[in-house]
Amino acid sequence: MLKILICDDHQLYRNGLALLVEQLDGEIQVAEAGSFPETMNAISAEGPFDLILADLKMPLMGESRGIAAIKREAGTTPVVVVSALETQKYVNESAAAGANGFLPKSASAAAMLDVLKQVLGGATYFPAELMEGVTPIGLAAPRGADEAQSESIRARIGELTHRQVDVLALVGEGRSNKDIAQVLGISEGTVKVHVGAILKALGTTNRTQAALIAIDFGIAKPHHEAASSERA
Repeated sequence: MLKILICDDHQLYRNGLALLVEQLDGEIQVAEAGSFPETMNAISAEGPFDLILADLKMPLMGESRGIAAIKREAGTTPVVVVSALETQKYVNESAAAGANGFLPKSASAAAMLDVLKQVLGGATYFPAELMEGVTPIGLAAPRGADEAQSESIRARIGELTHRQVDVLALVGEGRSNKDIAQVLGISEGTVKVHVGAILKALGTTNRTQAALIAIDFGIAKPHHEAASSERA
């Protein structure tokens, strides 16, 4: 069961997010908070949670300072900012405050679900076009890379074990650690170890970059193509 805390001062939006996150797993327990104090109380009284979704502007929130406080209180629980403040300033401040991701409220439901699955799997996500001074997510092996870059990445892939390549292929399909564990018949802990080793070997900082490498180098199909194949 996934336990998710949704923090937003608009009841209607909390209801919408609650319906959305129900699609993440077969069994979801959702808690809600409508202000910064309610958020902190929920983390203390009802935690630990598997994921926290928090708006930047709630009563007594303090924007990024509030996110930093939520992150401190939540410990290792990933915190994703979901905000209508879709500017470089707020994305950078959220990242600096320790958030694990930033989702614009204008994002589609499908895009939100995809990002939340990645974050639950250990990735981080910030809109690349809004990150000042940060290499955009997904460009560790950019499409159109020169031959030297491609050969370097190809050599790193060649150093992976067969099992790590299997894991990388499933990461490229957008699978969560839980899904990968089930497909390969190994524990989620083992999957996490493999993912960490893969990121280190490829020189990437998150699984989104690794997934794009897997797709670019033919190790995995894009998520939508993999899903279509499974339905066929």
